[in-house]
Amino acid sequence: MKVKIFILKLIFALILFSQNSFAKNLPPGSGISDVPANVLILLDKSGSMGARMTSGSGFAYPLTVAVDANGDVYGSQYWTYGIKKLTYATGAVDSTFGSSGTYRGSGNCRSYYNYAMQVHNGFLYVASYSYRRIFRINLTTGACDWNVSFNYPRHLSIKNNILNVFNHYGQSFTRNLSTNSNINCGSGYPTEIRYSMLGTHDASGSNFYAHYNTRLNRYTVGSNGCINKNRASSIYRSQWRYGYGMSAHPTDDNILYGTSYYEHALYKVTLNATKNNATYSKVGRCCSGKSTVTNVRMRYPRGTAVDSANNRVLVADYYKNSIQAFDLNLGFLKEFGGSSGTRMTGAHEAIKAIVTDSSLTAGVDFGFAYWSSGGAGFSNWSGNITTGRASPCNSRACLKVRAHKQGASRINQIISSVSPGGGTNADDWARIAEQYYLHGTYSPIDTNLSCQNSYVLVIGDGDWYNHNNARNRVVKLLNQHKIKTFTVAYGGGLSSNGVNNFRKMAQAGGTNDVIIANTTASLKSQLKAAISQIIASKLSFTAPAITATIEKGGSLFQAQFDYVQNKEWQGTLTRTAISSSGVIDTNDNSNWSAIDEMPSPDNRKIWSEVPGVDYKSNYNNFVDTNWNEINTLFQQTNNEVAGYHSVSDNPVNSRRCKNSSGVANGTDDDIKGLINFVRGKDYFDYDGDCNLTETRANPLGDIYHSEMVVVGAPSAETAFVGTNQEAYYRSIKGYDAWAESKASRKEIIYVGANDGMLHAFNSKTGKEEWAFVPPFVASSMPNMVNVNLNRSGVGGSNAIYGVDGSPVVHDMYFKSPYDTAKQWHTILMVPYGRGGPGFSVLDVTDPAKPLHLYSIYNDHIKHKVHVIDHNGALSDYDYIATSFPISTLTEAIEVTDNAQNSVGSETCDATANNRCFKSNTWTLPPTLQNVTASDISVILDDNNYTNFSIGKYTSGARNGQTYIRFGQTMTYYGYDPNNAALTSSNLGIYLKPGSALTGVQTQPEYDYSALGETWAAPRILRLPNNGAGDSNIDDDIYVAVMGGGFGAQHSGFGSNLTIVNLEDTQYPGKVQKVIPIDDLITNDIVNSTPGTPVVITPDTARGINYKGALVYLSDLEGKITKFNLTNMSDDGQGNAIAMYDSTTLFTAGSNSTNGRYMYHAMDATVGQTTNSLWLYAGTGDYERIGDSSAGIQNLMLGIADPDYPGYKEISIPTKANDLTKCKNTTNDTTGANCPNITRDKGWYITLPNKQKVTAEPSVSSGLAYFPLYQPSSSVNKCSLGDAFICAADDECGTNFSSRLGTFRASSDQCFYVGQGVLSRIVFFAGKLFANIAGQSTQNKKDLVTLDAAAGEVSTYRSSWRHNF
Repeated sequence: MKVKIFILKLIFALILFSQNSFAKNLPPGSGISDVPANVLILLDKSGSMGARMTSGSGFAYPLTVAVDANGDVYGSQYWTYGIKKLTYATGAVDSTFGSSGTYRGSGNCRSYYNYAMQVHNGFLYVASYSYRRIFRINLTTGACDWNVSFNYPRHLSIKNNILNVFNHYGQSFTRNLSTNSNINCGSGYPTEIRYSMLGTHDASGSNFYAHYNTRLNRYTVGSNGCINKNRASSIYRSQWRYGYGMSAHPTDDNILYGTSYYEHALYKVTLNATKNNATYSKVGRCCSGKSTVTNVRMRYPRGTAVDSANNRVLVADYYKNSIQAFDLNLGFLKEFGGSSGTRMTGAHEAIKAIVTDSSLTAGVDFGFAYWSSGGAGFSNWSGNITTGRASPCNSRACLKVRAHKQGASRINQIISSVSPGGGTNADDWARIAEQYYLHGTYSPIDTNLSCQNSYVLVIGDGDWYNHNNARNRVVKLLNQHKIKTFTVAYGGGLSSNGVNNFRKMAQAGGTNDVIIANTTASLKSQLKAAISQIIASKLSFTAPAITATIEKGGSLFQAQFDYVQNKEWQGTLTRTAISSSGVIDTNDNSNWSAIDEMPSPDNRKIWSEVPGVDYKSNYNNFVDTNWNEINTLFQQTNNEVAGYHSVSDNPVNSRRCKNSSGVANGTDDDIKGLINFVRGKDYFDYDGDCNLTETRANPLGDIYHSEMVVVGAPSAETAFVGTNQEAYYRSIKGYDAWAESKASRKEIIYVGANDGMLHAFNSKTGKEEWAFVPPFVASSMPNMVNVNLNRSGVGGSNAIYGVDGSPVVHDMYFKSPYDTAKQWHTILMVPYGRGGPGFSVLDVTDPAKPLHLYSIYNDHIKHKVHVIDHNGALSDYDYIATSFPISTLTEAIEVTDNAQNSVGSETCDATANNRCFKSNTWTLPPTLQNVTASDISVILDDNNYTNFSIGKYTSGARNGQTYIRFGQTMTYYGYDPNNAALTSSNLGIYLKPGSALTGVQTQPEYDYSALGETWAAPRILRLPNNGAGDSNIDDDIYVAVMGGGFGAQHSGFGSNLTIVNLEDTQYPGKVQKVIPIDDLITNDIVNSTPGTPVVITPDTARGINYKGALVYLSDLEGKITKFNLTNMSDDGQGNAIAMYDSTTLFTAGSNSTNGRYMYHAMDATVGQTTNSLWLYAGTGDYERIGDSSAGIQNLMLGIADPDYPGYKEISIPTKANDLTKCKNTTNDTTGANCPNITRDKGWYITLPNKQKVTAEPSVSSGLAYFPLYQPSSSVNKCSLGDAFICAADDECGTNFSSRLGTFRASSDQCFYVGQGVLSRIVFFAGKLFANIAGQSTQNKKDLVTLDAAAGEVSTYRSSWRHNF
């Protein structure tokens, strides 16, 4: 197969701040964009922050619902949180039920993951899944008077005094409730009942319905009450895939009600007379916000109940923590409860989302303080800049994190320990901001940087006092020091006067208006918008590449884009002819630009895996007629399309184009408009004429980091020298014949763009053949919508990262889900890059008929792994959160419930019966029930706290539950004491990475919980599935090997090697193995692996006698780890080795001060002299390319692996070989310091003047080439820095850069090529090519072309990244 990887040219415009935009960081090479802004987040921790996000009694993740004869509601909550009763008329808790309104039970009547409930004749029948029992509660006495053991009951239904319960073993429990006698119906019930999560009788009890996997199945009911095992009928509906609750109309046998989990909806199903077909109506959409008559919001609804006395349908809304009521025609009636989370926990979530977002952390140095009342500002800092402590500092106001490049990581570590307590004194936050920013020693402001910007971002939830004093400080910061202040009115609890004070403060601080965020989701988006307005910079772009041969010449493809303020960045793809001698011909008649060849929006083929909508008929299902189904994708990761255009909705600016065709109130028109914008129409009215259906001037988004891959006729190697090679496997599986049958296959360029699509361009004409929207990238598209950019005379949108990773192609012999037997396929794996921690896999064997096989996404904020398969079946798999504030502990939830429902007094004691809990013993949340003391760490008042133990209650209501016992009393106020002296303990509990509790437990095959943003390009190979000694090549499996991704300051994410099984048919895309890499406690860098691994197989190097691959991967801590993915059984010295073993080959001694991050991939070669494998790596802070802080000293490295091609355990990370074992060749230009491989582990060159390696090294003809960037040394440090290319001997490290040409200055160490930032270097016809974001010294200002230096010619491959 013709596989060529290509380029990016950056064309950038003015560097301007984006008003309220989710803007990406600005393009590199802009000078000022390389200076991070300072943002000090000031979080209100007053007592009111402990209030729930919604009024009334919250439910804790209701699984199902029941209703009694009075119409009152019972909600069965998650885990052992019990069954809560609310009075329908008032929505208040019925405190006479259970204990203060909640029944938890004990013994054989314990409430523990109840999946089904129903009230019958004054009794509440409960199916307790995890306790494996069925029991009933007498609603008159409150006693549990009957129970029976039954393994894992899933659903329960009572009709005509017959109780039917089923489990996933195909067993039934049937009981006559009139005679209290059991009925033996046998076992062996079909899959459709066994695995269904919902089942119900119809109104008469003649039929029983179970919904499973898109089908509603009907079974008749026998005269004895048993459900017949043979299905009577089955009705298919593709959109209704997963239901967790179903109930029948009280009188009509032909009407059912069922929830659709992933559609966030409730269905009314009306059957025909023969019950073999149905019509459907539904209500509900995702996600946040209270439901109203005209706008019903649900978020993963589960159980249902029908109130036959009052003709109502009740729904347990799991993630909204509420129960909703509807009439029998799905008219909304009311909603009970709401989020059990507090304003403070919502703020924790929002701030975590910001400080772990790489698109924000790259351009901002974050600091953090909390405030309430009784604070005294800031005067001093003791200890390390990251872990030190401010003074003064108390439980009411304190600067916790100074603004610096490790600030985001530190905030993420400590934010969960911040608890509410105190008053609301505006002067507290203003004093901290003023005294910190203006401090003579500790201020983060560099007075020599005119382009550096500093900001204050205040989050508050209540009416503050001391407004004028605070305002005076804010005015001083702005007028005298140009420090702006944002204010965020959060939680919905402010009066109109309070909001007005926030507005006045923002205006005084130079940011025009208050930001209002009433929900956690809104706070996240509004914070991101504000910080995006601040952002200043990041380096990144891909390298040039050439599809040509020395004999014939060929094509140079370049991806270009322009940065445009407040709009989608404008991209294109160009083809330029290149001769066999490397000369570019800009006048060739076959040159093209893809934007000139782009079909009109209505004629483009844009498709996705949309549940319920087939794409294969025309590859054009991403259209506005499918808006409702596409909206399911938009909502998948809890985003939603906001209103942009309206007739009369607020804000007023949304009415600007109210007379335009299609504009309506609500958001349905905006969902359709977003779809059409993606297709290329001007829905956001970029040109200001209110024609929302015209074609935009440039409908192709920017190709920023995605490297192209060209796929033509199959041409993988089948000539082999050993049977371990994949070439041999191809030869015995008929590859040549298959390749011949595809010899005329059209040549296609596949490349990702930040319009959210993978594009397929015809390489000959430049025409877009089709574009694919990965379903979980579609989930980010709502972030494009920003009504604040719908301004007078012009519209705008937010620029996002979409498909930002580099696709990889491979020919594979396997059984796809569309096959009956194995056959050859061409597979395209598409990582999302900065578009998110996920990937999609396509079959592009026929480029005119591509097939989606599966997509996977890790949502680390909501702790879910999402999977969608080839049929459009959506699944998600929860995993445990890693941080738990004190407010999530059981007693804290209970006393907050008490406060919300006016139960008990404001006494602080250890009973949990009042509104404050004070004890040294606390019950851990359900997800930590099996935790040990070694699994967790505790932070109290920002310090590690070790005086705790873990145990289990042995009696009482909490018998069997896990507690944590502290060495001192901890306190939590469930109410706002409105007293600065009364504050909750600043306590957080953290689950350590690697704990047995981490990861997806329910479906470990999809444990992608440690996957970070997939920056790396995967490498596909055949893995010996039985490991050591496996000699059978036929049962090896195709896998993709990739770095764990960029963790974005989030410990535990991305610090691993991830191996994906590409063949499994039962669990498509399953994790084959995740091999962790230590994130060293002693290192202040949060580790992850954004670079592409070096993968060495028998097909990429000579003399290898193993199957599989040796893999080398660098990480941000400067370590190089070697992995054994081979069938070797020993290390050559008699020591046993095993598949998936790993060892640390080298460490560069990296820390945040010297800045030796390894962001980029390595290159490798085998030295002719030493016959050892050499790895080439460069260091430098990829996120802060212009950083010139004291202590920065980066390296160019050549590290040898003398054990290659074997594997040997070398060292653990803390004892690995380091620079002391390598030869310093910094000043060697003659070879005098060439390392002796018998004692030296490699060579290194130190870089002067804060230089950084800007892309992966490239090796050619015995020389390793490194692209470098040197920050400006002029008086104005905001100006553009210099670009250099360094050439070093591959084995000696001798600096041969002078062979590239005459140095600009005698002090230069490497060859100067212009101002700006270089891409990866590629080679063709004895020349090297690199793109430059800035200004080249040559005629073509965006491209550097040089004659390659002369060096020893190696007979080994110079690249180890080929797929074949």
